Amino acid sequence: MGFYVADIETSERLGRNLGFFSTFAIGTGTMIGAGIFVLPGMATAAAGPAAILSFIFGGLIAMATAISAAELATGMPRAGGSYYFVSRAMGAVFGTIIGIGAWIGLVFKGSFALVGFGDYFYTLFPSPVLITATIIGLLLLFINYKGAKSSGFLQNVIVIILFIILSVFIIKGAFIIDPNKYHPVVPYGYSSIFTTTGLIFISYLGIIKLAAISEEVKDPSKNLPRAFIGSVATVIVLYTGIMVVVNGVLPFEDAVNTETPLVDVAEVMLGPTGQIIIILAGLLATLSTANAAIMSSSRFPFAMGRDDLVPHWFIHIHGKYNTPYRAIVITGLLMVILLFIFNVEQLAKLGSAFNILVFVLVNLSAIILRRSAVNWYKPAFKDPFYPVTQIFGIAGSLVLLPVIGVLPFIFAVAVIIAGIIWYNAYGKAKALPKYNLLDMIESSRITKDHKRMKILVPIANPEHESDLVYLSENIGDDILGLHVRKVPNQTSLQAARDEYHEHKPEIDSLLENQFRRCSVMEGCEHQYIVAFDHDVSNSIIEQGRIENVDLIVIGWHEGYSFIGDIAEKVLSCARKDIAVLKGKLPSKINSITVAYNNKENTRYALYLVKQFAKRTGAKIKLVRVINPDLEVYQKNREIEMIKETAQDDELEFNYEINESYHTKEAIIESAKKSDLLVIGDSSQRFSKALLGTLSQNIAQDCDRPVMIVKRYRPITKEKIPYYCRLKFLKKKLFKMLR
Repeated sequence: MGFYVADIETSERLGRNLGFFSTFAIGTGTMIGAGIFVLPGMATAAAGPAAILSFIFGGLIAMATAISAAELATGMPRAGGSYYFVSRAMGAVFGTIIGIGAWIGLVFKGSFALVGFGDYFYTLFPSPVLITATIIGLLLLFINYKGAKSSGFLQNVIVIILFIILSVFIIKGAFIIDPNKYHPVVPYGYSSIFTTTGLIFISYLGIIKLAAISEEVKDPSKNLPRAFIGSVATVIVLYTGIMVVVNGVLPFEDAVNTETPLVDVAEVMLGPTGQIIIILAGLLATLSTANAAIMSSSRFPFAMGRDDLVPHWFIHIHGKYNTPYRAIVITGLLMVILLFIFNVEQLAKLGSAFNILVFVLVNLSAIILRRSAVNWYKPAFKDPFYPVTQIFGIAGSLVLLPVIGVLPFIFAVAVIIAGIIWYNAYGKAKALPKYNLLDMIESSRITKDHKRMKILVPIANPEHESDLVYLSENIGDDILGLHVRKVPNQTSLQAARDEYHEHKPEIDSLLENQFRRCSVMEGCEHQYIVAFDHDVSNSIIEQGRIENVDLIVIGWHEGYSFIGDIAEKVLSCARKDIAVLKGKLPSKINSITVAYNNKENTRYALYLVKQFAKRTGAKIKLVRVINPDLEVYQKNREIEMIKETAQDDELEFNYEINESYHTKEAIIESAKKSDLLVIGDSSQRFSKALLGTLSQNIAQDCDRPVMIVKRYRPITKEKIPYYCRLKFLKKKLFKMLR
């Protein structure tokens, strides 16, 4: 007796168990740490009482970035923090930069916290600060290496204790403030406010970390924005209140000559008891910050490893402790090494420099994704003040970078250069995502399903006219047939037009009549245009602009080794998407093979093929050629991408994964039984080639009809080639002479 086993779809889901208060506590806890216990004295020394304004200004920049992060976190299909935001908005190279920069910033913040721990420990038990910091750093490394299960709970307890102590500190201090101590308010000039903001900016590092848990938040469209904004607002009030108390209680000389000004204020308030409480709070805060830095050390390498931007060796999980031990060891050792290279002020400024870089890119990502037309970005929360918020966040951050100091500025630039070099040397060929910043800027041109598509079909050869029209009307909605009568430079265009009407050539009548016979598709609007021009390619480009077409479908006739002078110029100068058809179509197209690599040209090619298949019932086969030497996980990723792309309830899809070192031969072989092969242009953005070598070679060697699809890219070298500039000058000169 047999049994039937049902085919049940399995899905995986993440539990959403974090409400508003839990999320708010995590967001607040990422910022309440070493900064406010270590930096008030240095900030006052740099700006006097105006350091209060520095903390407020830094907080406002953090607030702008938090709002941007809230929108990004509710708009991404998955969480991932600043690295994921930037890489998906601006491409893998910027993802590399922010991944490295954010990770290094975390290391500097951890090292800064270790020094702060040493300073506070010294007030209890005088011992060398560096020795204490080193011992604590190694101890935290060991604890995180073994994966202490209670570390997350301990972090939350520490945050609650700190919040209570600092709140009491502010309230108690408010009653003993001496307003005369605030004068002069700006003793070192207004520029010192911005310089000091750069110094204390490290205090706000961590708010973006809240985005990493966005998938675990209940009702994220409401709770995430509230938690982001509420956390930053709370910390701004807390930091400002502490600075007001420090500057209003301690004489200026005392405030700038102590490493632990909060301890001195607490002594004024409650004597030795107050000292002990603040010292313990300082130890907890600095210890918490350093521990959080090591705990989070694998976050950026993990995300980058998933996108093939760092070796998987780096994020290997320990077999016994189940921790990313290599990332933890490297992070912990770097934190300890930095103790012996930089002083506490340098650590703060360097950490702030990397934080500034992160904030700039996060705000910029919010602008890019809001302006893009990618269909996966649908944020549940949208900043009502966009783009003012983002511009303030970017401008405010950039103002700080040059005034923060030469060394931090050089380090920030070095990270950018290092990220670009690493991407090109290691991740360029395989890293995700495959698109870049320029692709995202141009993504607003992606055709929407509901839009009527207008196609221009240049017609010159009756033999290929029916194929071009048939292809166009099964893709588009409004078809413009364009026949260009080339006129010698010695003849005026009006004279040529009059001659045409008097003695219409037989070939022209044949073209027009055949166009009308071909134009039988119901629902398509057709128009036949005869243009008179001294230059055929110029006329095609001009009519495409006048009619505002979406696509130009042009022929590449058999026997040509290259696409021809006219098509070449149209490809170079027309600011339109172009499809080049090579070969003779069969009477009916039943099957289409699409060579697919998930790049812009092939995505658009597939879109056109889908339009065609919906109207003709043609079957679609996706072919993905991959290198046999790819790692297993990379091959699996390619398979999943093709599977996902081939899912369509309305169309008949199948796909084929072909492992081969010879891409051209593999594609041609896969298309042998198809009626049409469609490929995306393979040329690079700034290459001199108008069609890529691979796409041209496939078209030349394939015995099937081939359509090459090339999207218009405004930001390319080929859009302003030499002959376009020369033709422009010739026209200007000709007009002047006339």
